[in-house]
Amino acid sequence: MRNLAGSVLSVAVLSIFLAGCGEEAERRADEDIIDLDEPSGGVEGAGGMLAAPEEMGPLDPAECVGEVGDVTGRFYIDADESNRSPYTEGYVDGDAPHVGEVTVVGAEEGTYEVKVCSDGTYAVKGLPDGAFLIHPTIPEGRRCTTNNCPSRFAQAVADGSAVMVTFGDSVAVIGDKPLFPSRLASMLSGVATIENRNVAVPGTLSSHWLPDGRLFNNDLRPQLEDADLVIITLGGNDIMSYVNGLGIPNDIPAAIDGAKDAVRQVVSNVTQILDKIREINPTADVAYCLYPDYSQATEHPMWGLVGAFLGEATVGDVLGIARESFPTHDNHVLMVDMFGAADGLPLHDYLYDELHFNTRGQIIYAEELFRTLGGVLKGASPFEGGATPLGLERSFGLDAP
Repeated sequence: MRNLAGSVLSVAVLSIFLAGCGEEAERRADEDIIDLDEPSGGVEGAGGMLAAPEEMGPLDPAECVGEVGDVTGRFYIDADESNRSPYTEGYVDGDAPHVGEVTVVGAEEGTYEVKVCSDGTYAVKGLPDGAFLIHPTIPEGRRCTTNNCPSRFAQAVADGSAVMVTFGDSVAVIGDKPLFPSRLASMLSGVATIENRNVAVPGTLSSHWLPDGRLFNNDLRPQLEDADLVIITLGGNDIMSYVNGLGIPNDIPAAIDGAKDAVRQVVSNVTQILDKIREINPTADVAYCLYPDYSQATEHPMWGLVGAFLGEATVGDVLGIARESFPTHDNHVLMVDMFGAADGLPLHDYLYDELHFNTRGQIIYAEELFRTLGGVLKGASPFEGGATPLGLERSFGLDAP
């Protein structure tokens, strides 16, 4: 039983982070990072791809509160900055409305209109079928607390082409093909030409990608200068390394506390990587993928045992720390919150093996990344079984002035 306990804890803690760990199925779990992105104002795109809305500006609340449209949402002041992603608290009593602006990347001028209300709500009307990006305007010097406000990538797409770079561990390179970065590129193919570069390396720790290391300098650095979007999958192998050093723990609560500290160390490492990326490319959007709660794969023998042994809330608690503790100093960082997006899903139906993703999993990853980047899809999905429509509600929390 002690061997089983040690094995289960290892799996549990690694499932806690779930970052597509190495080349083998036993690699552990990785979590994702978060951060905020602050887009600059609307930009005119070549060929009218970033089209000015037909109507924009505050209206009398009596005229438009509850306005119905193809895409709706709200701008608001998240004074306590509790909304670290679109899947956290959301607008509540006590938050203040903010009258914001949105434009639509990929729609032709005059084909849609935007109505903005003085209570912070907005509605985009008249969108035809197709893929688009909703591009919010965030005031200069302010931050997007919900970490879902792309800037550089939306502008590049508006200009007709964008460079996307993925690095990290095996989540981005192992599983049913095409993998989610390629699927994201295909979702946007009708809007712009996407150059997809994937330099992820199975089995790597966050420390392997630190700025003074070989992987950063030889593999990642050459891709960064012209990147419009950088996607990161890191953290799971760090947790696996911690678990492997535990042996058979006698104090499971203390071991779980150690896993939380390991998560915080990953956040520190990724912050160093982000700072170096910023020296090379100050404006690229960076999307950190926060991993789902693998303990929801209850019909998978390994994850079912994890949940029974440690309790259903343990993995989620550790992922919550990852979501809440990542620094917010970089206004061009997005959080792809798979932890929130996959909440309640029977995750066993989305797995290729213990940690990586099958076709259904690759689709949901691509769709959530698409949504985080502002993606809206009307009409048919490019994937068999893909969700449609997508991204019809987009709200944006801002820090207090």
